[in-house]
Amino acid sequence: MRDQADRLLGLALVALAALVVWHALSLEVTFAADPVGPKAFPIAVALAMGGCGVLLLFRQGLIWEKAERILPGLAAVAAMAGYALLLGPLGFILATAALCLVIALAFSASPLQAAATAVVTAPALWALLDPVLDLPLPKGPLGF
Repeated sequence: MRDQADRLLGLALVALAALVVWHALSLEVTFAADPVGPKAFPIAVALAMGGCGVLLLFRQGLIWEKAERILPGLAAVAAMAGYALLLGPLGFILATAALCLVIALAFSASPLQAAATAVVTAPALWALLDPVLDLPLPKGPLGF
């Protein structure tokens, strides 16, 4: 039963990845846009998603050997959903720090390790994405 559900999920991921690539290829590139354009990121995400789907389609054995290992995955999914909702109001740095904190705690980091991860990762990602790659990110109450 579980293998069949995994294979259905794998098939759904491959189909979704194909739809994302199809949609990304239809994006119009404006004059004087970045040479990479708006197509590269969604295609890269779709390739990763499709690869995971293929792995689920053809894998052998069980991924979840113990039921208690499901909880961290569910916490990570809930944290990412919360991240999507809080990114605008909190801004990139605070929302990303909260996401890093929750995911680190879900996967057995100590509170100090999780806080250190959040404090280092969020500003480092902002420094890479905003000033270096010139991607506009939500500002939030911190103003950057």
